[in-house]
Amino acid sequence: MEHDDKVVECKENIPRRTISRRALIERAAVVGLSTPLIAALPDIGRGIARVSAASQTRVNLYHTIPAATETFWKKTLLPTFAKQHPECQLVPDQLGTEDPTVIRAKLRAGGASAPDMAWLASTETGAYVQANLLPDVQTWLNAHPRIKNDIFPSLITLSSFQGQVRSLPWVTNNTAMWINLDAFHEAGVPVPSQDPEKTWTWDQFAETCAKLSKIKGMKGFLMTNGGTWDTWCFHAWLGANDGVFLPDNGIPSFDSSAGIETMTFLQDLVKKGYTAYSQPNKGYDASPWYSGKVAITANGPWNFPDLVSFNKFKFTVVPYPRNKKPATNTGGDQLFVFNRSAAKVACSFAYAQYMLTDAFQVAFNIESGNLPVTKSATASATYQAHLKKYPFLAGFVNSVPYGIARSSLPYSNDVETVFSQKAWDPIVLQIADVKSSLQAAASAASALKQ
Repeated sequence: MEHDDKVVECKENIPRRTISRRALIERAAVVGLSTPLIAALPDIGRGIARVSAASQTRVNLYHTIPAATETFWKKTLLPTFAKQHPECQLVPDQLGTEDPTVIRAKLRAGGASAPDMAWLASTETGAYVQANLLPDVQTWLNAHPRIKNDIFPSLITLSSFQGQVRSLPWVTNNTAMWINLDAFHEAGVPVPSQDPEKTWTWDQFAETCAKLSKIKGMKGFLMTNGGTWDTWCFHAWLGANDGVFLPDNGIPSFDSSAGIETMTFLQDLVKKGYTAYSQPNKGYDASPWYSGKVAITANGPWNFPDLVSFNKFKFTVVPYPRNKKPATNTGGDQLFVFNRSAAKVACSFAYAQYMLTDAFQVAFNIESGNLPVTKSATASATYQAHLKKYPFLAGFVNSVPYGIARSSLPYSNDVETVFSQKAWDPIVLQIADVKSSLQAAASAASALKQ
C-alpha cells in the first residue's frame, strides 16, 4: 500500500543536491537494511537538502525503547529520516523507565530539553488533552487518508479520546494464549484455531483446562495473583463477553451482567482446581509455563527472543477463547506529539509519517518483538515471511483487529488499581462473592471521578 506523497515542506530557500538510486542503496546497506526493506523505502534520492545545524529545528523524542531495539532504531532507521528531512534535528532521549510523571515534569519545566515527542502508553491521553498539550492530530490524519485507512481500526480507537484522534500508534502488542502442544497431545485435546473468529469458546477452554489438569504435576492455566496485569488481561476476557471496563462517561461498568458472568467463569476455573497462581504481582512472568507447571498462560510477543530459543516442549500461540465475540487486550506504545511550536510540530508529523511506512513498521517490529500497526506492513512479503518462519506469532497478529482499548481518562490507572485490589484479588484469590465484590470495586472507582 502506498502512503501519501505529501510531506512537511521546508520553506527556506536552500540549495539541493541529488543522490543516485545506486548510492542510496549502498548507503542503506551500510546501515543494515535488508534488500526487501531497501526496496520498500520511499524514494528519497531526490532533493536531499544541505542544511546547517543552526537552521535545523530540534525535536526531542523521549522514549523507553529497550536497548537492543534502540541501537537498531538509531543506526538503521533514523538515518533515513535524517536524509528525508534535513531541516529536522531529531534528538532521542532515553528515560530508562516509562514514568509519565517524568514527561509531565519536563513539559512543565519547558526549555530547550522539553519533550516535543514521546513514546508512551495511550493511558496518558486524557491528561494531555485536559492540559491542552497536543496539536490537532485528527486533522493531520484526515489529510493523509491512505495512512489513516491503513492503521488497524482498533488502534485508531486506542489513539482516540472524546471522539478525536490524539496520538499515533508506533507499535502494538497484546496477550494471547501460549499453549504447550505436548501437554495438549498427552491430554487428547484439540489445538484451537489461530483465527479469532474460529478459535475455542469459553466452554471449550474450561474443558481443556480440566483435562490438562489431570496430567501429573501440571495445571491447566496460570491465573494472575495480584497486580494490575490482572486488570489488563481482564479487558480481554470482558471484551470477549461483549462487556466494557470503563466507558467514556467515566462510570465503571465492570460490575455489569457481562462483568459478573466473566468473573464467575474465571473464579470457577480456580474453584475446580484447573489453575495455578502466578507469583504475587507477577502475572507477566511466564516461568511456570516454561517449567511445565501449567499448560496455558496469557502473555505477549515481546518475549519473542525467549520463545524462539525455547525447546523444552513444542508450543504455539492461539487467541483468547471467545464467548460472545473475539477479543484481546491491546497494548503497545504511542507517538505523542506536543504542541510546542509550529516548526517542531511539523517535524514531529514528518517523523510520524515515516514511522507509519511499511519499511519502518516491518523493520522496527521484527527487531523489537512487537507487532505492526498497519495492515499493509502486516501483509508485506517481508513480514509474512517472518510469520511463516515463526508461525506461533499468528496468534498475536491475528488478534490485533479485535483489540480492546484501555480507557485513557486521567484517572483510569487508578480505576484499574481499584479493580485489582477490590475485585480481582477477593474474587480470584479469596473466592469472595463475585457480584458484591464487583459492586464494591465499582463504587470505590466511581468516587475517583468526583
